[in-house]
Amino acid sequence: MNNNEIAESIPFRFKVSGNIIKKFGEESITNKNIAVLEIIKNSYDAGASKVDILLKHEDIPEYASIEISDDGEGMTFSDLENKWMNIATPNKSKQLFGKKNNRPVVGEKGIGRLSSESLGKETLLTTYPQGENKGYEIKFNWEKYQKQDSLVGEIINDGKAFVKTKGKHGTTISINQLKHNWNEQNTQKELLRDIYLLNPPNKPLKDFKINSKFHQHVKDFKKIRKSFFTNAAYSLKTKLTKGNILRYEFCTLNGKRKKGALPLVKSLSCGDVSFELFFYYRRNKELLKNLKKELPSIEINEINEILDEYRGIKLYRDNFRVKPYGDLRNDWVELEIASQNNSMCPRNNQILGMVHINKSKNPKIIDTTTREGVIFTSEFQDLISFVKTSILELFIDLRSEEESEKKKARKKSLRTTNGKISKKEVLQVVHSEIQEEKSSGFKFLDIKGEYPQSFYDLLEKEANDCYDYGLPNAAFFLSRKLIENLIFNILEKQFKSEEEIWWEKKDNINQPKSLSALIKSLEQNRKRFKPNIARYIDNILPNLNKIRNDVNPMAHNLHNYLEKREDLSQYKISETIQILAHIWNIL
Repeated sequence: MNNNEIAESIPFRFKVSGNIIKKFGEESITNKNIAVLEIIKNSYDAGASKVDILLKHEDIPEYASIEISDDGEGMTFSDLENKWMNIATPNKSKQLFGKKNNRPVVGEKGIGRLSSESLGKETLLTTYPQGENKGYEIKFNWEKYQKQDSLVGEIINDGKAFVKTKGKHGTTISINQLKHNWNEQNTQKELLRDIYLLNPPNKPLKDFKINSKFHQHVKDFKKIRKSFFTNAAYSLKTKLTKGNILRYEFCTLNGKRKKGALPLVKSLSCGDVSFELFFYYRRNKELLKNLKKELPSIEINEINEILDEYRGIKLYRDNFRVKPYGDLRNDWVELEIASQNNSMCPRNNQILGMVHINKSKNPKIIDTTTREGVIFTSEFQDLISFVKTSILELFIDLRSEEESEKKKARKKSLRTTNGKISKKEVLQVVHSEIQEEKSSGFKFLDIKGEYPQSFYDLLEKEANDCYDYGLPNAAFFLSRKLIENLIFNILEKQFKSEEEIWWEKKDNINQPKSLSALIKSLEQNRKRFKPNIARYIDNILPNLNKIRNDVNPMAHNLHNYLEKREDLSQYKISETIQILAHIWNIL
């Protein structure tokens, strides 16, 4: 438009399609349990001391419903009109504590109000505001919002005001015409587990209780007793302060206690955080061997049941869990990979851990909009580093120190009167160590996750058998074959249309590339993978190159071979295979 042209002012306004409700609800919150948990968090923010959750008629789909009620402050007419009905206003995002209590606000994304849409086609909201004479009811028919050309601001939700009972306060949300099947035992059990873990199980909130009124219908649901934590073989508590001081307290089942501080070389940006780890031996035989301690069989059985149900490291913000970290198949601190390389590193099925952060001290560790995880910022990466340091440096060192006395005593008992060990006794020691590894469930290869094909399981078993029989060279070559095939499958899966990356033509016949060529292809194409996978590849390339450099001389030189099982540790074979299997699974 030229300056000489006369302009007419016209106001333009956005129109919001009714479909936005579904996008913020069902399409954003894909995990139905998280939708329930978000409504519970809203009750906590409303000052409730208890929340009741009831599944009704779950065996009859057309009548099934979920009812969530609390004894909180309720919502006034102003709250309903300006907060609940204002979709774009997450009114708690800058609020650290509740107005009528000193609780930290745990809901902030404003999605709790639309969680009910992701669960059912109809929602009935009934609220009793504290200190007022009137209560309010609103019925939401979410299918209205899906009609063609519907606009959010033009859709009427039927509401009414009523005279409420004096002194009554709180809110009830009834969700009808459910979109998911809640009748299965496993589905209900998973919801119960998530509800039970919503607050730290070792430190339940004193002023907030969640009553799952369908609990009695679920068979074999196990809660954690206080004795579970006191029966831990080892427990470790760590706290990061000022970014570079890690203070710790380490306790054993025998009552030994050690406190100290570990200065970090690199300062961490995650803010002040704390971590609790409880480690268990799952058999009395292991407890007796390592701590000279036994527990009643009923306690050992309970430990195993609890670990099977709740194992792993959970993340909590202001005492409310952030999913999916620590779910049964979520190894977010990569313990399974680390344990392949160090037998002192705990595995997820041996531990229960809790990482604690809060909104005020860790403001840059932020949930995704859907509340299904945390945004992967440098601060969150530093939080992971803090947890890994707590385990891979502190816990391993403290546990090793505790158990080294036992090993020293055993070796001392094998010495002859002249201070030397005979050849026969050396063989006895080796045989004893092999038997101990077998009895403790140790495996040279114990890979978690799916393999591309079934023959991998046979290769893994043969490698383990060779290792157990004291044939490290054979174990090495079988593992090398396993690695070669995994790299081939990874390249094939990632670059389906570029066969030259994994195939080569030799004597007019197409065949898979050699191990050296496959490793070279993986290295040359690493930047074409997603960043997280590229980091995994960078991590194992030194191991792969060492295996590649040593495998040919060992194959062609009779004098160049592995004599002892300990010689295998330099190649980090189990760790490498675990990472390769993990890469293939997440591609």
